[in-house]
Amino acid sequence: MTIRPVLRALLLLLAAATALPGPAAGGPQPQAAFRRGVGVHSMLNWAQVEPADRTRYRSAPFDGPAYDLPDALIANVREAGFDFVRLTVDPGPFLQLSGAPREALDAKLLGTVRRFLGAGLAVLVNLHANSQVPRYDAVNWLHATDTPVFREYLAFVERTARLLAGLNSPAVAFEPINEPPYGYDAASVKRWQAMAEGLHAAVRRGAPDMLVVLTGARGGNRHGLLSLDPTPFRGSRVRYSFHYYEPYTFTHQGVASKEPSAALWRYVSDLPYPSASMPAAFVLETVRANVESEPGLDPLTRQRTVSAARAFVSAALAEGFDRRRIEAAFDEVAAWAARHGVDKRQILLGEFGACRTYGRYRAADPISREAWLRDVREEAERRGFAWSVWELSGYGGMALVSEDGASTLDRPSLRALGLYGP
Repeated sequence: MTIRPVLRALLLLLAAATALPGPAAGGPQPQAAFRRGVGVHSMLNWAQVEPADRTRYRSAPFDGPAYDLPDALIANVREAGFDFVRLTVDPGPFLQLSGAPREALDAKLLGTVRRFLGAGLAVLVNLHANSQVPRYDAVNWLHATDTPVFREYLAFVERTARLLAGLNSPAVAFEPINEPPYGYDAASVKRWQAMAEGLHAAVRRGAPDMLVVLTGARGGNRHGLLSLDPTPFRGSRVRYSFHYYEPYTFTHQGVASKEPSAALWRYVSDLPYPSASMPAAFVLETVRANVESEPGLDPLTRQRTVSAARAFVSAALAEGFDRRRIEAAFDEVAAWAARHGVDKRQILLGEFGACRTYGRYRAADPISREAWLRDVREEAERRGFAWSVWELSGYGGMALVSEDGASTLDRPSLRALGLYGP
């Protein structure tokens, strides 16, 4: 009998995924603590699209060397002392593709999870939408419970929960959405509550006992969590996530953003933490030099940009950001947990990170960045929160690897995280 090429490829992929060692196979056994994690954003995200139609994903959207991690890097993550990875998954291809390519995506996900389990790392699978294909950008569909895409998303969440539950591992957890760009007013906060309950219910239909990570709205920040009512989730095996990148001028310095409110980030570097730890004149001179080195600016635009960037940085320094601000923010989260009878060990600081200067990136100085990472991590641990740092590898300047493409980890970052590895 002749097997069509796509079906043949699917069968081979399923066989390979099934053959991958699970947590019971030889090698280190992952624990289910989920206390110290790192985001993995390069394996199942930013999928390949069709060149002739940028609204369509390729039938094998995550194939190729750009979507793999070396075994040596995964081993170094475990040896450094991390106990889990937060594996981001772009839901777009899963929602759009059908037939054999869609089945192959499930096999790809299972194979990736098994690979980490086999290396002794627990896995938090996080559905992490992006803006690549507008129909699947959460900004465009995450605004009501009755939109067709949201209903499709709930069905996908249930299917994925059932798939992961089939691994029969307590070292697998599921986070059904990342940073919902929603909930900045009272009405949408109320609607987000209904959405969160719907997502939780979808997970439970597919996986009655799996650990579920839930988030508030407002981009998943602490204010979003503070507006979430956890009452409907009592008795369920859940954790509650919030992300922390404050102050953004510090954590995102050097980032080239298209957002008007962040247009000046690209000119900021060596912004200190704590804010008062470096003379303002030195920082302002660095900003001026960064603008002056920008090619393609006419004299008038350059002059105006220098003035705007210096004013932007002066305002950031005037905030006087230091560890006390981190303490106050985390105290708010701890108080929310106490009000609602939530064990503080159920709180997950799901993302935190800051851009650093290395390779092609011009961002925070190493002393300030290490101090910020250490203070955030220690304040989280002091309250019993688990944490996951952003991110292991990738582009943008927050990577934990020593250099882009390397298998070794940045030692100052590990030191700040209280970890010691190869």
